[in-house]
Amino acid sequence: MNYINQKKLPISCICSIYKGTILKDFIIAIDSLLIQEYIPSEIIVIVDGLVDIDIIYFLENIIKFENKFKLYFFDQNKGLGFALKYGLLKCNYKIIARFDSDDINLENRLKIQYDLLQNNPEISIVGSDVIEFKNFDNEILIKKMKNYNEMIGGFMRRNQLNHPSIMYRKKDILDVGSYKDIKLFEDYELWLRCIKKKLVIYNINKPLVAMRRSNYLANRIGLKYAIYEFRFLIEIIKQKIIKKIYIPFFIIRILIRLLPKNFTFLIRFFDSKRLVYEGEFNLKDYILKLNNNTNSFHKKYNELIKK
Repeated sequence: MNYINQKKLPISCICSIYKGTILKDFIIAIDSLLIQEYIPSEIIVIVDGLVDIDIIYFLENIIKFENKFKLYFFDQNKGLGFALKYGLLKCNYKIIARFDSDDINLENRLKIQYDLLQNNPEISIVGSDVIEFKNFDNEILIKKMKNYNEMIGGFMRRNQLNHPSIMYRKKDILDVGSYKDIKLFEDYELWLRCIKKKLVIYNINKPLVAMRRSNYLANRIGLKYAIYEFRFLIEIIKQKIIKKIYIPFFIIRILIRLLPKNFTFLIRFFDSKRLVYEGEFNLKDYILKLNNNTNSFHKKYNELIKK
């Protein structure tokens, strides 16, 4: 992973961080973008409200090492939808890759997706399968995504894209109205509008991102989450994004949010997307290689702290 002659891709990467962002996870996310053979030309980071002082200190120092970083600060938390809508306008490149501050981009993620968009101009949005993990001692899952023929109908029941794995054409996303402030459903609502406008969406059936996950669905149930989903449903009905025949599927989703937490494990048995990962890729070794790389921010930042 010691790439001497790195090649820049003409793309922007965009991420939003907030008070819940953990510095060590954020550093790994950044390293997983930059310790690659193919790297982005710019990285846009939106600081959405107050964050821990150690993150501010880290951000102030990374711009000394890398001029590809562009930082934008909000005084108050405005939400992911607002942050990404703002950030898209600050991106200087036609192709944009999303990444989350606590997820890990796997080898050649950007190159694989960029090549697909370059070779297929009719495709507007490309995602991928993802690996899901809680920590390295628990089982690792692979979330396998459907592709175009199965995907479109599937969108009327559940989100068919993993947001942190997405790369898209900036113009196409702006043309459909960009992100909206729909808490927890910013991406899903956007994809439904993209489908209405007949944009072509594609999933690469290979894991290109490793996503951190807590207990299965545990952070996505409860009355509060059900209320957010109800508001999402009202919004997409108002916009006439979905047909009336699909409304019962969304009502079932809302009811699932109201299940007791100890019942959610049952849902996993009916989830054909998620399987135990049995491939040769070792996530723990991959992160160790990132951390030990001489150019990693993990190393640079630790040296700064010692000083």
